[in-house]
Amino acid sequence: MLHDSANGPASAVITYAVDDVEQPSERWIDGQRAVDLLGSVSFFDSDCASVHVRGKNDIAFTPFGLDVLPSLATGCKAIQEKLDSERKQLEANSPQFLKSTHVTGSNKVGVMLRGLKSTTSVEGLDLLASLSDAELQKLKDIPVQLAADPQKLAKELRTRAGRIESLRASLQAATEALSDEAVVAIKTLAEDSTTKAKAAQVAAQTNFADDPLTKIGEPVWRQLWEAARKYSAVSFPDGDFPVTDSEDAVCVLCQQPLQDDAKDRLSRFEQFVRDDSARQATTAKDAIQKAVQKVRELGILGDALREQLKDVESSGKDLLPSVRQQLATLIRRLRAIAQANESGIWTFAIPGPLGEVNEKLSALVSSTQKQATDVEKSADLAERQRLENDLAELKAREWLATVLGDVKEHVDRLAQVECLKKASKETRTNSITAKSKELAKEYVTDHLRDAFATEVKKMQQGVRRLNVELVATAGEFGSSYYRVQLVGASKADIGTVVSEGEHRCIALAGFLSELATEPCKSTVVFDDPVTSLDHHWRSCFANRLIAEAAERQVVVFTHDIVFLHDLFGGAEQNDVPIVLQRVQSNRDSCGFVNDGLPWIAQKTLPRIDELEKRTRATRSYFDAHNDDEYEKAICAVYSDLRATVERAVEEKFFLGIVTRHQDYISLGNLKKVTAITIDHCERLQKLFKRCCDITSAHDRSSLRNFGVPTPDNAINDVAELRAIVDDVKDKQKAVL
Repeated sequence: MLHDSANGPASAVITYAVDDVEQPSERWIDGQRAVDLLGSVSFFDSDCASVHVRGKNDIAFTPFGLDVLPSLATGCKAIQEKLDSERKQLEANSPQFLKSTHVTGSNKVGVMLRGLKSTTSVEGLDLLASLSDAELQKLKDIPVQLAADPQKLAKELRTRAGRIESLRASLQAATEALSDEAVVAIKTLAEDSTTKAKAAQVAAQTNFADDPLTKIGEPVWRQLWEAARKYSAVSFPDGDFPVTDSEDAVCVLCQQPLQDDAKDRLSRFEQFVRDDSARQATTAKDAIQKAVQKVRELGILGDALREQLKDVESSGKDLLPSVRQQLATLIRRLRAIAQANESGIWTFAIPGPLGEVNEKLSALVSSTQKQATDVEKSADLAERQRLENDLAELKAREWLATVLGDVKEHVDRLAQVECLKKASKETRTNSITAKSKELAKEYVTDHLRDAFATEVKKMQQGVRRLNVELVATAGEFGSSYYRVQLVGASKADIGTVVSEGEHRCIALAGFLSELATEPCKSTVVFDDPVTSLDHHWRSCFANRLIAEAAERQVVVFTHDIVFLHDLFGGAEQNDVPIVLQRVQSNRDSCGFVNDGLPWIAQKTLPRIDELEKRTRATRSYFDAHNDDEYEKAICAVYSDLRATVERAVEEKFFLGIVTRHQDYISLGNLKKVTAITIDHCERLQKLFKRCCDITSAHDRSSLRNFGVPTPDNAINDVAELRAIVDDVKDKQKAVL
């Protein structure tokens, strides 16, 4: 059974042999790969015929060594398909960044990205995606310039630049006053003042140890003494302080008359003050106080500081932390000096270090002033357009930095695509095909052409000559091809010129000539090799297939009974063994294989055998008294028995001398017809008349009672035909 269901794929169990050694059966299913050995079986059908006549065909057999080229071409093609598939997949992965408006613009970024190639410089991309500090600042400033009133904004920027300059000057002055060197100098002055004050104190202790009060010479005492000096200048304008040389001299502080000891004490006080150590201590004290006062007057924490810092943040945000750090360090140094001055302890570590912000602030002032100038220029339309272009360029470059990784990946992808294209070109099979064609012409095609000419000649015995030839045509993928053409009319479409029979003759010739180039003699299957339009060529085809069957197994599927009889007759004449089978179907399934031919094609004896079986089968209806079914069955037997009588006359009595639809009359067995006797004829006529009476082919009278034969009657009638045929055969053998 070829397949179990009309909806399922066709299938079959195939039994085959290799070198007369039977192989395990293989189940073939349509659409699935079969065992490789079955691939050596050749098939011919209508589609195959059209290819051989109308199209170009490749060479079925390739000599050893030459088959490398088609395999190489196939390998190249497979590699090419894989390379092209990979390339198309890469090309399909279009990156999203190419859809950005920055790419479609006329800026440098757009121009570069639209022209990306496998050779695009990665360094150039890096450079284009990098913005300097000045460019980053422009990226901030230009939108402000474009959005604001140019004159008003320029004025604001210049005011801002002035405030930043004031801050710079203040910080520069404070940095100089509180530098490491300046603080060290102040600490040195403080140390000198302390040293000299101690020296003066020692002198005071030495000179005034016996006086009633202590701490003479110290700052509080000095203030009192200097106050007394100033008051004395008012009270005694003509006298030198202290006035002690007159009798009425009094103390300017307590206004008591001065005694001698008091005069002596005042004179010693003045002498102490005018002494060098005391003077030096005073000078040193004044110096440290001036230095401290100068630092206190720096004014780095003025009311304008907050606004100045805002200006720095607006114009140079990155500089603001450095400025704040510088301010913090200066304030810590200022506080350290103030605390040391109050405590007199000058051993503190200098806070720091101080940074360098002066030049940066100067640059910020300059850039802010330039920005003000640029803003004024932006009032001009041309300048405004330039600013807009610059802004677009800077924004595109800023955006490029965010997608730079994707851009580089795309460049790598383009490089891969280029490599795949180059590799794909190297897999082209043109040169392989040319070499295959050259070698095939030398080693194969000429032999194939000769075989084709021979086949055409074999199959056109008794019919008009076909003037056709087999020629090589363009090959591809490492394989050589050939086609059939009319001699002298190479451009004519041969498929539209020749008749149906000629068409099939050319197709069979092409097919069989291919088989002639194959070293193996495997099975050949022909599916309906002829049609009703091939009647002039039918016997030629049959004889050629019988000749081929002498060399190999030939399987023929046909619906043409005449062609079948031609095959059968040719096989008998050439002693070629033949196996006859029929493929049938029922309502649900198809592909049932049975031995023998269908009834219409069977000869006399097989028909008699089948009639005997059918007659015995009718007994079940007869015994069951199923009269209607029995009558139908027995009448059918007699109808076929009558037809078999006619077949016996043609085949057994006249030995095929005259055969219906046969193109010739065979006279070889004519003398054996004399073996037929009057008895044979009368017996056969009697049997034939009985069949005619019973057959359902005639319409019986309803008024006449019809006697249905029994199964035994029918068996006897079939046996009678066998007996007549056997007797005629025996007598024909006796005819010399």
